[in-house]
Amino acid sequence: MKRMTRKIAILSVAVAGLAMGTSVQAAVPDVGPFPIGIFWSPSPEETTSAKYQEIKDMNATYVLLSNGVYWYDQNDAALAQCAAQGLKCIVQDDRLGSHKFTVGQTVGNDGKYVSSANSLGQTFTTPDERDVAIDTIQLYIDKTQWTTGRKLTLSLYNSPSKTELIGSDSITGPVEDNYPLFKLYKWLEPNTIYYVELTSDSTSNIGWVVGNTADVYAGGTAYQNGTALSNYDFWFKLNYGQKMYSGSVVPSMATVNDIVSHYSSNPGLLGYNLMDEPSASAMAGLHSTMENFRQADPNHMTYVNLLPTYAANLGFGAQTGEYVTPGSALGQSFKTNAGTTHISTIQLYIDHSQWGSNEPLTLKLWDSAAKTTLLGQSTLSGSSTSFPLFEVNAAVTPNTVYYWELTHGGGGDNAVGWVIRSANGTQWEKDGTAYASGTPLNGDFWFALNQNLLPFSYEDYVYRWASKQPDVLMFDHYPFSASGGFSGEYYTNLEIIRRQAQLASLDFWTYIQSVGITGGLRSPSDNEVRYNVYTSLAYGAKGINYFTYETPSGQGESFHDGIILPDGSKGPLYASVQAINAELFKIGPTLSGLDSEAVYHTGTLPTSTMALPSSFFWQPVDPAQPLIVSSFKNASGREYVMVVNRDTANARTVSFALSTKPASVTEVSKTTGLETATNYNATTGELSSSFAPGEGRLYVLP
Repeated sequence: MKRMTRKIAILSVAVAGLAMGTSVQAAVPDVGPFPIGIFWSPSPEETTSAKYQEIKDMNATYVLLSNGVYWYDQNDAALAQCAAQGLKCIVQDDRLGSHKFTVGQTVGNDGKYVSSANSLGQTFTTPDERDVAIDTIQLYIDKTQWTTGRKLTLSLYNSPSKTELIGSDSITGPVEDNYPLFKLYKWLEPNTIYYVELTSDSTSNIGWVVGNTADVYAGGTAYQNGTALSNYDFWFKLNYGQKMYSGSVVPSMATVNDIVSHYSSNPGLLGYNLMDEPSASAMAGLHSTMENFRQADPNHMTYVNLLPTYAANLGFGAQTGEYVTPGSALGQSFKTNAGTTHISTIQLYIDHSQWGSNEPLTLKLWDSAAKTTLLGQSTLSGSSTSFPLFEVNAAVTPNTVYYWELTHGGGGDNAVGWVIRSANGTQWEKDGTAYASGTPLNGDFWFALNQNLLPFSYEDYVYRWASKQPDVLMFDHYPFSASGGFSGEYYTNLEIIRRQAQLASLDFWTYIQSVGITGGLRSPSDNEVRYNVYTSLAYGAKGINYFTYETPSGQGESFHDGIILPDGSKGPLYASVQAINAELFKIGPTLSGLDSEAVYHTGTLPTSTMALPSSFFWQPVDPAQPLIVSSFKNASGREYVMVVNRDTANARTVSFALSTKPASVTEVSKTTGLETATNYNATTGELSSSFAPGEGRLYVLP
């Protein structure tokens, strides 16, 4: 969703072991009674007590600061309002999203005049880096002749032939100093020549426009009226912004320390927003930044929000491969995360079409690249799949670097490959390196621990981030389309997020759709918002965030009908969201302490879901009813069942038969939070309840 960064994260545990370089996890933040957040917060101009009281009155508990709130003074004002209203804030800092740098030529010994009859230009070459935009261009122009009403325009073209205008900006005199800043904000291709041209709307000369009578800039040359000047370059500064985590670009530790020192003692702080919807290739850099924040401030969370299943590009980056031969072993070092104590399998990506049954490949797990102690090994002779699992069954220590090595035992044509790895310069592992014949490579082999994945799939993408132990697994998926349909991948996304969160022992939070986008999403009804919330809770979500609160404008997409309308008034969704949140205030404390055991569906099964087994003790009398039936347990082993009406149009009264005939069944009240009686009959094992469209109910067993 463009520049609209979002979201958040939590979990718990441990600041021990810093001296040993172990991973540090953020403390559990106080966002009780349940994490209920908003995205697209009030703008800097709207950061007022009344606006934040309105958020509080909607029964939200945290605010993901956005909508132009990116700098210290803006965040500080919002944090003050959050603290005053009993809310918490996730802060954004522009330095975490973009790496700023300047390239230029700032030596001048000459100058030329610009007028309507005399244009001036300069070619320049962009850095050989991905994801770079030109933010602003600064020139050196004598302001004394730039009088009131005279306009200069700097235009950016694809070349001096000017076949494509990329962008332009104009400044009208008078100006304050000799260094005007022209604002362009355009993405550019790497290692490419572009052309900027300065024109005037006045017949009078303005200048000098400072230049140099020598070829002082190797990446381009100056032009006058479209003609290249020999041995001449104008004075200029090209101010670039590169997308953070593109290539090797990451926030410096000095930047992290500066941000933490500014915010960490603020009573309104919940945490730090690192990135929204990262590519897979960005995750190694994000992992490093997350750990830097944890070491600098172990008391507040870091937040990253993942892409949905329908993302067009998960961004693993280019891939290449290596051959394993009897004379060339392949290997990879890696670091276990805080929860890994055993490695049962290591999965690799090997082209099986070149792997004969007479070519044994052995994968050995070692204590390090020095190969001092062998921990486990597995040999396979050929494979029916390109994604084989090597069973090593080794006990390991969390937060420790290990090394696997793949060797060829001879036979066949003595070469198997490719064994897939990332292209040079792309990292998939922060604490790992690929090797060929003992020599480090500039990349990482594709591998997965204790998983059976389709490489570069959405589940692989989620696994990559979950394995790095974020404070919480956060994702967005907006299911209500402008055409009136419902996303066929909605439950697929929930199933994958839930599965990977459980395998990594993480909580997950999710986004709730509360806005429309012309041509893309419809503004959901009250029933659909309720459905979005309760289906997420049935899958075990431990927090939610509404996308969006205020209705965005000027973001490249036409948003409409958010919780707060463009004129600042409350939209129709405000009251319904307020009521749903009030229910979460009551059942949330119970939900927060539950572990999801299973999620089943009845009626027509959505894609990727599991039918309610006939052996499960809790059955609807009419199995055709469209329901979710989820089981949970608390820390003491007590059982809970959540039932959700998947019908967004109709209320339903549903009867249930409980084969185990427990002594009682109570419900966690959505008005008091206490266990209240139901109409359950212990003699017959029957119970019935009424459900509003999209509503869920949480039942408690003895």
